[in-house]
Amino acid sequence: MSGFANGTSSLARELRDAGIDFRLDEPLSRYTTMGLGGPADLLAHPATVADMIKLLALARSADLPVRVLGAGSNLLIDDAGVRGVVIATGALEEIHFLGEGIVEAGAGVHFPALVRQTAARGLRGLEPGVGIPGSLGGILTMNAGAYQFSIGALVREVEAVSSEKGDKGRVVLHEKEIDFRYRASSFGANLIVARVRLSLTPDDPLAIKRDMNQHMRFRKETQPVGVKSAGCIFKNPPGDSAGRLIDRAGLKGVSVGAARVSEVHANFIVHEGRARTKDVLALIEAVQETVLRETSILLEREVMTWSP
Repeated sequence: MSGFANGTSSLARELRDAGIDFRLDEPLSRYTTMGLGGPADLLAHPATVADMIKLLALARSADLPVRVLGAGSNLLIDDAGVRGVVIATGALEEIHFLGEGIVEAGAGVHFPALVRQTAARGLRGLEPGVGIPGSLGGILTMNAGAYQFSIGALVREVEAVSSEKGDKGRVVLHEKEIDFRYRASSFGANLIVARVRLSLTPDDPLAIKRDMNQHMRFRKETQPVGVKSAGCIFKNPPGDSAGRLIDRAGLKGVSVGAARVSEVHANFIVHEGRARTKDVLALIEAVQETVLRETSILLEREVMTWSP
């Protein structure tokens, strides 16, 4: 039995004793919007921030690698799966409206649901992101956005959990202490989002809903909706659009296996039928090589990838 297997078995016993839900050898294809990915050695579902802190401490003691899984909307997972521990944040889904436009929400909150709830309460700010699939924690970690909107501008405070050895666990960061960049932030594998406090602007709920519906209509007209995808594959290069470059290179509809460049928006790859992650990765490389050859621009991936 490998060291990882020994560590995982030991961790499973401790999690069972601690009352933390987990599954062994769990297929991760069930947890990604692309519908791809092999199994996790151990997939845990902490119900509280305290559970997450306990889980990370136990994983560190067992010397097991840890990854964090939100809604799996910007993620490609290797067909062989991943070793160690995957923490699913879906149970951290509480939302609290604190008054004066302040909203506090857990990392596992489904972002489109949060957008709709804030709009219904007459709080403006999130509506341009109504169609972005993902959990709040993942949206924050990637500083995701759309149509001149980025989540980082609305963040006032984040409660996070540190996975670094020697740290006590819980960390609270205020807005000026957080580094938000284009599709990146201070958060990631070593600093895991647990809870977010946002500052929104009170407004007429009907006006907000009209704007939200307009953003959703535009998304449906310009992006593939209702299909298996991981969202935008590439970051936009400075002053240009990745989708435009891919389209001009004549790559819409190009496929590897059952993975295909979308005809609706060229910066999306859709999974049709029985694709594997290796097909998607091969298609990504083919797109990068073609665009580089024709434009001298190397497209940088926006989608995250997990290898074993």
